[in-house]
Amino acid sequence: MNSNGYPDRQCADATLDACDEATRIVGRSAEQQAQPSDHRSSLLSHLEALAARLAPDLPLLIEAGQLFPVIEHADTATFPATLLEAWESVLLDACASDDDAARWLLTQVLALRLAYVGMPAVHVLHRTACGYARCGEACATEETKPRWQARLIELDLALAARLGGASRLFALRDMAARHATAIERGDGAVLRAWIEVLLYEAQQQTGDVAAPLADAAAAAGRLRSVAGMADEGEYLLARVLHRRAHTERGDTRLRALAEAQRLLDALFARSPSARFAMAVAEVALEHGRAGPAEAAKQAFSHALTHAFIAGCDPRRQAASLHCRLAIQLAYEALPDMGPQGSVALDLARKLERQPLPPVATIEGMTQAFVRHGEYARACRLCARAWLAGTRFRTLSALWQQAGATWRNCLASAQDQADWQENDAQRRLAARWQ
Repeated sequence: MNSNGYPDRQCADATLDACDEATRIVGRSAEQQAQPSDHRSSLLSHLEALAARLAPDLPLLIEAGQLFPVIEHADTATFPATLLEAWESVLLDACASDDDAARWLLTQVLALRLAYVGMPAVHVLHRTACGYARCGEACATEETKPRWQARLIELDLALAARLGGASRLFALRDMAARHATAIERGDGAVLRAWIEVLLYEAQQQTGDVAAPLADAAAAAGRLRSVAGMADEGEYLLARVLHRRAHTERGDTRLRALAEAQRLLDALFARSPSARFAMAVAEVALEHGRAGPAEAAKQAFSHALTHAFIAGCDPRRQAASLHCRLAIQLAYEALPDMGPQGSVALDLARKLERQPLPPVATIEGMTQAFVRHGEYARACRLCARAWLAGTRFRTLSALWQQAGATWRNCLASAQDQADWQENDAQRRLAARWQ
């Protein structure tokens, strides 16, 4: 793969040859396609060593898994191009020897690269990744075939996420017809991937999201009845309810959040993990915000406890900090509370040293900086977010407020120049709101 994301001709030819070969050996037995454990361990160790050298601060884990290995990482992780290219090179070499584990990991690495390359390389990269996934599906056993079908859904979702506006919605809706047979069959891996598509579709729509959320809830119900997938089905159903609560008001919203909370609390009690703890914290936070003030403190305490638990996993540390800041600000907004020392400010400073967070967290950080008199810091954060492509409406008033106060605190000519540059950026950003 070259630096622009286009596959080299040799790589493309190898993909086609591999597909032809896969078609001829569809009937091979599970024993024939099983990879030696020592070879797989060596491959995973090599990939982990590359990650440790090229991205030492990136929290990730390559888990062997029962059928295929998987690269576990934080949802907000930013992968250096050098690491993805190094992984790709190693996995392409391993794929040349018809290594199913390498082919599986290669499709995940190519999916990760989709988030970073430009157009039209995105489409070329997607076709290449799908070619390898179809190779895997063609020579898979009945046990592993649904995993490859799910991977094709995941690749289509990764492509849709890179498209814009109507093109994205058309791509999402086209997926239902393209993957209808696999979805109807109802294998666990396919249903899980399809629920993620429906949740993403609901997130992207600006109007009525009842249809995709109803489909997602039905699919989660089916997933709960699949052997070994009951917990995953309940986790995804809770996410559907959480998403539905964003579109509801009053008692209907509270009921959706309460049911999501009940499912997640029971799930965490059965299977305590950082992933489930983070979900408990996020739903408890929303439950506290939506409910009466007298019940909010208990909800926020519940959220904070689980956010701390989730943060013990390096892959969840950033999400834990985002949630803890949101919890702290919500707690301080309760009647008769107010700022609790410098807790929110300390969290905002920690987040400032990390990659740019989502818009909601940026807004919380700005509130904390303004509340504690760090107006220049608040303005610089707003400018950094805007220059990185973040678009927000609710933050513009905070930026203006912080800028006006900062102007009255200028102590030097350099401060004056910094303020003027930032104010020019703010005015330009305001024109594009």
